[in-house]
Amino acid sequence: MHKNPGTNVHSDIPIVDFAPFSHGNASNRAAVAALIGSIARSLGFVYLRGIEITQGDVDHLFARMAAFFGLPDAAKKPLARARAAGMTLRGGYVPRGREHEDSSTPSDIKEAFDLYRSDSYYRAAFASARDEVAFAGEIQRLVDDFSVFHSRCTIVANDVLRAFAIDLGLPELYFVERHGQNNILRLLHYPPIPETVLAGQMRVGSHTDFGTLTLLFQDPSAGLEVLSAGGRWLTAPSIPGTVLINIGDLMQQWTNCGFRSTPHRVDVPRGEGALRSRYSIAFFCEPNNETEVACLPALQSGSAPLFVPVIAGEHLSARLDRTLIEK
Repeated sequence: MHKNPGTNVHSDIPIVDFAPFSHGNASNRAAVAALIGSIARSLGFVYLRGIEITQGDVDHLFARMAAFFGLPDAAKKPLARARAAGMTLRGGYVPRGREHEDSSTPSDIKEAFDLYRSDSYYRAAFASARDEVAFAGEIQRLVDDFSVFHSRCTIVANDVLRAFAIDLGLPELYFVERHGQNNILRLLHYPPIPETVLAGQMRVGSHTDFGTLTLLFQDPSAGLEVLSAGGRWLTAPSIPGTVLINIGDLMQQWTNCGFRSTPHRVDVPRGEGALRSRYSIAFFCEPNNETEVACLPALQSGSAPLFVPVIAGEHLSARLDRTLIEK
């Protein structure tokens, strides 16, 4: 059991001080890289504190998110017609009932807003919608706030990619050079639970992330659960001043299952918790479209790698399609 300094929050998921990697010498950096690498191999989830994103930054964005998701559905609907900027960059509003991460269950009880990096995101993504939205200026200001946070997340994600490369004995920029085009910031709102919930329905069904790694920030509401290697669902609470990092499928493939892409879910709360909204911010760090993801030679075991090489963009696009529910 791990306790975050300065709080009463406990978790079975390790908490690592990342500041010595960002600001330390080579010895400090190697030690931190080895520590988070060992956690990536065992659990696939780790909290990092001492990153370059403050709790104030996170709280500010949560407040902006609450204002956006509190808009009437009729106001948000035009923003659902975002134009794809590429094979995997699908921005914009995702209404409730549109996705299920676990295809064997009913739709997830959530809505979302996806943001990719662009200096003119609103104009590029919503060419057909901007003239219909009376508050276009306010939406652009909202997107500007999201864009700043996106940039900060990119810095943190790149540092984690450097740490993984060091731990795996690769050139420090090996993974950084293969990322940057497909980073997506996803803003998530889980509304209060309706009186009737379908059998098996969750806020987010059990799934693994399908990119390289994910940064996750949560509000104080409970619900996130992580599946341990022993088959036990562990709670993953909100710990102020930290970011929760998890491994995705493509990093698991790169490392020939050395790093673990761990199933996780957001359960439906009971009691008073069911009456409240929940917010979280996910930053998906995913390889560039043309990147081939193949087993790193040093990690190949046996006569052949465990996975057939894939082109990242094709893999990501196919996985995105499988989360959508046809309407």
